[in-house]
Amino acid sequence: MAGSKDVGGPAARGVVREIDQELKRLNKREEALAAERERLLTARAALTGRASVGPARGRRISQDDIATFLTEHPGSWPAQIAEALEVPVTNVSAHLYRGKGERFDRLKDGWHVRSRGGPNAR
Repeated sequence: MAGSKDVGGPAARGVVREIDQELKRLNKREEALAAERERLLTARAALTGRASVGPARGRRISQDDIATFLTEHPGSWPAQIAEALEVPVTNVSAHLYRGKGERFDRLKDGWHVRSRGGPNAR
C-alpha cells in the first residue's frame, strides 16, 4: 500500500502544490481584509464615540447621562433608556437604583429626575 502522501504520483503533487499556493494567497488576502476591517471599526469608534466592537461593549454611562435622557423623556423605563443610550439595561438599572430617592424617582409611569423643589428641598 502506498502512503497517504503518495496518492497520485507527480500529477497529484502538482495539484496539491497549486492548492497550497491558493491557500497562501487567500490567507494573505484574509489578513489584509481583517486589518482593513479593524482600521474602519477604529475610525467609526473615533467618530461616534462608541466602542469599536459593538454598540454596547466598552461604553460607559453616568447618572448625568441618564438624568439628561430622563429630562427629555420623563417616564421612561430602564430598557428604553438602555436602548436609546446603547448600553446594557443592567448599567442603567444600577444607576437608577443608586440614585433612587435622591436623584431619581420611580413613579407609576416610569422613572423621572427628582425635582429640586420636592418635599425634601431646603
